[in-house]
Amino acid sequence: MDNISIRIPASPVYLQVVRLVAAGLATRLRFTLDDIEDLKIAVDEMSAYFTGTTGREGTIQVSFTVHEDRLEISGAGEFSSGEKVRTDLTEFSRMILDTVADSASLEHTNGTPTFKLVKSKAQ
Repeated sequence: MDNISIRIPASPVYLQVVRLVAAGLATRLRFTLDDIEDLKIAVDEMSAYFTGTTGREGTIQVSFTVHEDRLEISGAGEFSSGEKVRTDLTEFSRMILDTVADSASLEHTNGTPTFKLVKSKAQ
């Protein structure tokens, strides 16, 4: 099991970095091309809650745990005081995530917005 962490500014322009790391790790696990695309969609969907459409003052810490058969991704937002982050998934987001990931959750943990995402390798 390997652990990789990155920290990016909480801006939508940096979400591509998170997608690329996720895709690279999924490739290492020999995910199918469809599963890699699904993973990138899931990472985008979850991370966008932290950046909003215009970005926020602060950073996002994203951690990837690589298992033999799956990739677990967790994120935590560190924002300037007063920054509010929505942690209830919309019905549309839930539908997308149920389609492209094994599990996904968005919540506040000790006052910090967090997400968790799991994608398994196709058998």
